[in-house]
Amino acid sequence: MKIFHFDEINSTNVWLYDKMAENTDISDMVAVAAHQTAGRGMDKNRWESEAGKNLLFSIALNVNYLEAENQFKISQAVSVAIVETLSQYVDNQQLFIKWPNDIYFGDKKLVGMLIQNTIEGRMMGLSIIGIGLNVNQLQFSKDIPNPVSLKMITGEEYELENMLNQLIINIKNAVESLRFEKNREEINSKYISKLYRYQKWAEFVYQNQVNTLIITGFDKYGRLLLHDKEGAEIVCDVKELQFCQPSCPPGSGADV
Repeated sequence: MKIFHFDEINSTNVWLYDKMAENTDISDMVAVAAHQTAGRGMDKNRWESEAGKNLLFSIALNVNYLEAENQFKISQAVSVAIVETLSQYVDNQQLFIKWPNDIYFGDKKLVGMLIQNTIEGRMMGLSIIGIGLNVNQLQFSKDIPNPVSLKMITGEEYELENMLNQLIINIKNAVESLRFEKNREEINSKYISKLYRYQKWAEFVYQNQVNTLIITGFDKYGRLLLHDKEGAEIVCDVKELQFCQPSCPPGSGADV
C-alpha cells in the first residue's frame, strides 16, 4: 500500500478522486489526514473531527472482480473488518453496524463511512473507501446527534498510527476476500449478526412520520427491508429512512 499523510486537506476521498482524474493509478493508495476542511459523510453530511485526534483516511482498491450489482458487498466487508478490528479495543457485544455502514457503540456513532465506486460495464472498477473513526476526541458540537469516541468509552488515549495500519490491512484483506463466493457468504453472515436493531421493533421516521417497524434484512442491492405492525413490507434506500434514537423525542432521528 502507498500511504500519503497530510496535516490538512479538504477531503481524502476527493484527493484520491483528483489523482484518478489525472490518470494516476490509485489502486492500493491510501490518503490520511490529521484534519479535513471539507470532510463529509454520506449524502453531503458533514463529518466533524478535531485536528490530530482521530483517524481520517481513504483507501482505493481495485474491485474489478465484483459484479456492479454486488457493490453493497464492499460496504459489508469494510464494516465487518472495522468491527473486528475495534473488538480489540472495546466490548465486541456493544459494537454494531447501522445500515448501511456506520459503526455504532451501543446507540452512539463511532465510525462514519463514505464509499464511492466506479463501474465499468457490468463490473466494478475502483472503490474509494473513506473512513472517519472517532479515537481521542472528547468534545463534539451539539448539532452532532450521537457521537462517541474510543477515549470516551475507555478513558484511554490511543496511538493512531498502529490502529491505522491494522485497519488498512484488515479492510484490504476483507474486500479482497470477496473474490470467492464462500467468503461473501461468511461476510454476509457476520454483517447480519452485527446489524443494529435487526429483528427488533423500534421507531423510525419513514415518509415524514414516526413508525414502529422491524428490520428483516436487505435485498441484493443493499436496500433495507422492514415490516410494519400490519405485516406490510417496506423497502428503503439510503436517506429514505431515519433511525430514531432512544433518548430522542418522537419525530427526531439520526439520518441514514
